[in-house]
Amino acid sequence: MKFFLIGVVLLVGLGYGGSKAYIHYQVSDKVDSVIPIVSPYMDLQYGGISSTLTGELTIDDVVIRVNGYRDTIVIGRLGINTPSYLDLIKLSRLSADSGASENVPPEYFGLLAENIRVSASADYYRDYYDESIKALAPADIRQGGVQCVGKYGYSPRALKALGYEELVMSMSMIMRQADTHFNTEMDFDIVDMIDVEIDVSMEGGVMEGAAMGSAYQPRLRNLQLKLTDNSLKQRVVKYCTELGLTSAQIMRAHINALQYAGGQFGMEFDKHVIEPYKEYLTDKSIFVATANPGEPIYLTKIGRYKPIDVPALLNLAAIAR
Repeated sequence: MKFFLIGVVLLVGLGYGGSKAYIHYQVSDKVDSVIPIVSPYMDLQYGGISSTLTGELTIDDVVIRVNGYRDTIVIGRLGINTPSYLDLIKLSRLSADSGASENVPPEYFGLLAENIRVSASADYYRDYYDESIKALAPADIRQGGVQCVGKYGYSPRALKALGYEELVMSMSMIMRQADTHFNTEMDFDIVDMIDVEIDVSMEGGVMEGAAMGSAYQPRLRNLQLKLTDNSLKQRVVKYCTELGLTSAQIMRAHINALQYAGGQFGMEFDKHVIEPYKEYLTDKSIFVATANPGEPIYLTKIGRYKPIDVPALLNLAAIAR
């Protein structure tokens, strides 16, 4: 019996090791084939391939240098997330076009990028910010409140003033298909700054929408946005104060930036969002906004309404805690 158990353990170990080597070889081969293709645009290097029993498959220690720039983007882990290691094996078979009938999409499928490091003084970030402002050409860009609350994003100078010499970010997205709808869960975290979580439920199917391409008309069932402050608020207050703004001016700058963000989506926030947001800025660490329309609504139709009417259309609500 002892030798039988040892044999079983060895067989399982060999099977796991063999499948892992197969998956890693497939991924490594595909990444290596991409490097020459992207070489006219960037230099791409990576340290290795990893997989876990929990269903993650990642390319590790990725270093990217876009041609024309000196500074690099460093990513600790970049890959996919599935329910289990068996799902990774199924996906590898699907990618190999095995045509096996048992190979069905996993219960959920996700993308992840962890420990993305971007220097606040990176030349590509400076160019990105400058080009963004040039395209927007906002009349109020030189106002102190606009700069310290980051109405149009934070400039390299503002980031340093806020105490961020380097941004360390992680992002993830998971899509889950249900019977009549699908859910998308997104998380965007910046260390010592803010964590943004977005959960969206849409009518229909993921694959159906992908097949329709630009003809796809998404219908929103509900949405939740959650902000968790990780020291950004107090840094902003300090920086704004150093620029000579009073508490009332700082608050107005925040609300102005909030309304600008809403305007990008064709809406003007009302008191049901603004008042909880003020409470969040004053003495709370979490802000949650939700949209629960009476029935699924075509997102393309929102533009037909006056911005001030959109919050009621979406049944927007918010709380701070």
